[in-house]
Formats: sequence, C-alpha cells, structure tokens
Amino acid sequence: MRRRGRRAIGLVLILESLLAITAQIVLSTLPFGIGEPMIRVPFWSTLAQMSGTLASLAAVSTSVYFLSRKLDAQGWGSGTSRGFTIFSLVAVPMVMAAGLYCLVRVGTPERERERDPSRRTLTLQQGFSATIYVQGGMDNPTVITFDSGRRLYIGDISGSLWVAEDAERNGTAEALRHVADGFDLLVGLVWRENELYVASSGKIEAWRDSDGDQVVDLARTVVKDLPSLILRPHSNNGLTFGPDGRLYFGVGSTTDGQVEQNEFAAAILSVKPDGSDLRVYARGLGNSFDVAFNAEGELFAGDNSPSSEGDDPPDEFNHIVEDGHYGFPYFYGDPPDNGGTRGAIVSFPPHSVPTGATFYTGDQYPPEYLDSGFVALWSTGDIMRVEVGKAASGAYLGRAVPFASGFLYPIDVVTGPDGNLYVADFGTTAIYRITYDPNKAY
Repeated sequence: MRRRGRRAIGLVLILESLLAITAQIVLSTLPFGIGEPMIRVPFWSTLAQMSGTLASLAAVSTSVYFLSRKLDAQGWGSGTSRGFTIFSLVAVPMVMAAGLYCLVRVGTPERERERDPSRRTLTLQQGFSATIYVQGGMDNPTVITFDSGRRLYIGDISGSLWVAEDAERNGTAEALRHVADGFDLLVGLVWRENELYVASSGKIEAWRDSDGDQVVDLARTVVKDLPSLILRPHSNNGLTFGPDGRLYFGVGSTTDGQVEQNEFAAAILSVKPDGSDLRVYARGLGNSFDVAFNAEGELFAGDNSPSSEGDDPPDEFNHIVEDGHYGFPYFYGDPPDNGGTRGAIVSFPPHSVPTGATFYTGDQYPPEYLDSGFVALWSTGDIMRVEVGKAASGAYLGRAVPFASGFLYPIDVVTGPDGNLYVADFGTTAIYRITYDPNKAY
C-alpha cells in the first residue's frame, strides 16, 4: 500500500516538473499581447535553468522517497510521513514558481517593471511636459484618432473601441465610453466624412453612427482578405487618407526575411474609400506599422526589419514614393549603389520597432516643430522627432533626435485638435498629452 502511495507521489512530482517546463517554454517563446515573451533571457541560460529545475525535482523526489521510507521504518507513523509528503508536494511548485518569477524579473528591462503611468518618469525636451489624458478602463491601447468633435477614439488589444472626451477643456478626459467590440487585432483608425475607418486583422471596415447616439453601429466592408497573422504579429496596419482622397495603409510580410509570395504583403497599399481600385503603392517593406503624410502631401512610413537576420539590420523611416521598392528582403538600411531599391531617410537601432507615426500640424509648439515627423519606438520607449528636409536634388533627407522617453511601449502618436501630441502607451493603459510652455524652455 505504501509502495503504491510512493508511486503516486512520484507521478505527482513528475507532473509538476512537466508543468514547470511547459510554463517556462510558454513564457519564453509566446508573445503576450503584441509584445515580447515574459521571459527574455538567452536560450542557453533558459536551458540551464530548466536543467537545474529538473535536477532539483529529481533530488527532491529522491529525498522524499527515501526519507518517507526511513520515517516508516523508525515508526514515526503514517501521519508524520503524510504531513512531510504534503509539505514537499506544496513546496516544490512554490519553489518552481519563484524561479520562474525571478527569470521574468531578470529578463524584464528596468523601464518595463513599473506599469503604473502615474509613477513613471518621462523625460522630454526642455519646455515640454506630459500629463495623463486618460487611463484604465480599457485594455492596452493599440491605436488612437480624433474625430471632428475633438473626441478621442481608442482601439485596444482586446478588440474593443472606446471614446474619451475632454468636455471641460482642461487637458484630461472626464469619461471613457465603450462604443464597440469584437475586432481582431485593431490597429488602424481614421475618420472621414462621418465614417470611422477601422483596420482589424485582414480587413478594413467603415463604421458610422446610424441613430445619432454617438455610438458607431453600422459597418460596411472596404477591403477584406488581406494577408494577416501568417507571420505574427504582421497584419494590415495603421490608416491615413492622402491628399488624393485615397486610403493608405501598410501590410506586413508573411515571412521573416524571405521572398514574398503574396502580392499584397510587405507593401503599402492604397484604395478608394468605397473599396474599389485596391493597388500596391510601394513594395519591399517588411512591416510598416503606420503611414503619414507631411504638409507637402508626401507619404512617409516606418519599417521593421526582419528579426532573424544575423547582422541585425536597422529599422527605418522612409519617404514612400509610388512604385518604389525599399529593399525587403534583399537590402536593409543603406542599399548598395545600383541595387534598384530606395534607402531610408533615417535608420533606427535594430529591433527598436517603429510603430505610430505622425507629422505635427498644430500651433502650440515652437515654429520649428511644424511639419516635423514624430515616430514611436516600441522597444526603446521613445518618441523620436524626425526633422525632414529636401536636398538640392529634391530628395528627402531626415535626422532623428530624441523628443520624449520613458514610455513603456509607445504604440501610436497623433496631433490633437488642441495642437498637442497624444501618445498611446501599451502596457500602462494610458494616453499621454504632451504640451509646451515657453516659460519653461530656458
């Protein structure tokens, strides 16, 4: 009978070890949301930790087995032996959980450990300051846009759509209302003629408020069957309307650095608002998460280079021209002469992951900021200002300078109707408002 009990204990310990290994594999490989795995340590360190876990479990199992036999032989009684066994079975998963927690903690950069936006420290260029416009209530935000009534529409990672309004005009939204849900990977929003264009996985819809209750409730399909999540998290991405009235958006690649087989992937597309005349505008872009036009009507976009390249190619900010090719999957950064592809006007550090992009159109910042590009870098927590100019040849040049840092995962940045920049920060569930005070600039 006791032998069967020890066998059962052994099976439980084996099950606990398998669960621990499974948890470690999941936490080390699967991204949470559209972010990184929770355990971000080198593979060999993870393998060593797993080996240590197995060795510890084997040692504990052996000790439990022999010690329970010794206790039985010395007549300590079944109650004492049972109590020791229960303690061991409880202690083992607690120790394993503590080990996994330590791995998560060690693998998490310092700037990512504090997720309360009110306790984070943001650093901005002199004269600028950031306040929390709205936080909480929603899941982590993925995209933001304003309507003509100065209301901020927010998409979140759960597929819900929210609206926040600063009715008192004091720089803080008084309320957050839920207006729609059921979207899959909602990453693009833009208003046009009382319709909200919404980009979710594989499609774009145009929603409108049919009964005047300020809740979008009627949708029509603009585009469908776009390549999405074949390579996670690549999909169709952020939206913008061009001066020609067409809708522009990027679509990520379906491979991590291989020749693309899908005609609409690794490209920037454009389509008429009614969904007709879908066409490829430019190619060779691994994953342009957002697109934006400057005051001259020229299109720009960030781009994320493949993660599997051994030489760690830089991420990019590109001037997008019709029928241009931007290198993917052949060249990254500065292409070779006569390579047939266009180079970036700005290169960002490898894996910095440019996400949201906008050009400043307000009147609250110093004049030199007008028509500057602003790009959110997901992995570094920065908002970069891109000073864009033209060479004598007419080609665009760019220079990136830090504008704001200390965000967790900045994913979108837009110019608000009040002339200030708004930043959606994934991970803190917060939207920040960045203002300028000339009296603090010196």
